[in-house]
Amino acid sequence: MSKTWKHILGAFLYTVLAAAAGAYFWFASLQYGKAQPSQICKSVKVTLLDSSLNKFISKEEVIGIIDRFLGPSVGKNIDSIKLQQIEALLNHRSVVKESQAFVTRDGQMNILIRQRKPVVRIEAPNGGFYIDETAYIFPLIPDHPSYVPVITGNIPENFLEDESFTDSTALISKMLQMGLFLERNPFWNNQIEEVFINDEGDAELITRAGEQRIIFGDFDNIPEKFNKLSSFYQYIVPKEGWDKYACVNLKYRGQIVCTKADARYLQKKREERAKREAEEKAAIEAEIKAKKEAEEKALKEAEKKAKEEEKAKAEAKKAEEKKETKTTTDTQTTSNTQQI
Repeated sequence: MSKTWKHILGAFLYTVLAAAAGAYFWFASLQYGKAQPSQICKSVKVTLLDSSLNKFISKEEVIGIIDRFLGPSVGKNIDSIKLQQIEALLNHRSVVKESQAFVTRDGQMNILIRQRKPVVRIEAPNGGFYIDETAYIFPLIPDHPSYVPVITGNIPENFLEDESFTDSTALISKMLQMGLFLERNPFWNNQIEEVFINDEGDAELITRAGEQRIIFGDFDNIPEKFNKLSSFYQYIVPKEGWDKYACVNLKYRGQIVCTKADARYLQKKREERAKREAEEKAAIEAEIKAKKEAEEKALKEAEKKAKEEEKAKAEAKKAEEKKETKTTTDTQTTSNTQQI
């Protein structure tokens, strides 16, 4: 056989083998990704893909939602489970950004959940809410707080629903940009305790260090304003000290406007900070106390339940022994009667 024919035959065999292997893996993937017809759902597995970052929803809650609205999945025929309907149901939850449901050939239904990632928290007069990285707004979850930058103060009431407030979308976008900047800059994220909107509509920064009133202005030119604040900390404070200025105004382009402090202002600020720290300490202690009481209550209930179960077992054992004794006695009586 010539070399040309050998090359042609070799190429043909290689193509056939490659096609067969491809067909095999394609068929295998279909078999893995799809359950066998008329199979029963044996279990449900929920995976929270970002559980280390957000804890807005639990695995038990996901299963509970499905069971409540669509009925329990375990025990159902796989063909009767509408996966798209499950995904639509879960995606309707405000804290769920995306869900995926699929069944493997072993009869297990898998649900993958990706939660929304809050960037900033807004405390408005009519309640609080989060804004995620896509500018999607969703309510606070009382039992699962997320520690992100907080914006409070003179935020227009019901500005989300008020059609006359035409700047709501722009304001949300700007507040989101502020949250994104802090998220990307860990130093400032740690330094800024709160962003407060004053009566003039200017943002003020409540910082961990210093007693100055820091006027940020609007949410435009955010990096430039933080660069100016950084210059204040790096060059002015070491030279003039922390207590010389009561107000640092960053709102004007290309300049920092500082207002000197008096003793009464500094004393007032120190008292406000001490009060805030005391309140935070009291809140932490109350949370620890509540958690401890809940654990003690759960422990007592568990002990009570264990004792009740132990008592029930003892009573059941006693009843069984009494029943066996009665059966033995009846058997003996019957035997004696037959002998007579």
